[in-house]
Amino acid sequence: VRAVGEQDFQSWLAQKQTAAVAAAAEAASDKVWSKEDLLARGEKVYQSTCAACHGQNGEGGGPFPALKGSPIATGPVDAHMDIVLHGKPGTAMAAFGGQLNDLELAAVITFERNALGNSTGDLVQPADVKAAR
Repeated sequence: VRAVGEQDFQSWLAQKQTAAVAAAAEAASDKVWSKEDLLARGEKVYQSTCAACHGQNGEGGGPFPALKGSPIATGPVDAHMDIVLHGKPGTAMAAFGGQLNDLELAAVITFERNALGNSTGDLVQPADVKAAR
């Protein structure tokens, strides 16, 4: 935490709000994203949102299951998307549908299915997530 003056705070806040609006607009578009773009974005989302529980390399630990080789990350894409969107009752798996936009969700699911030792070849697009919501 860093204490700053009101003017610096307002400037920082305006930048964050502008970035959030741009990200939401980008996610809401019907753009078809390349595998490379989805993987790059997905890795960032994974490291900031998922790695704390599932591990940086997807190997899990303790009550948190591995994503590497898991039946969720390598099975039907719709089931994977459902768990990331809505969580899994009775477990520590939280719902991320209210925290991440469609692009972030599409990217992280694509990353989980094509990195961390997995290679399904599946690409999830923001439009897929939007339809699943």
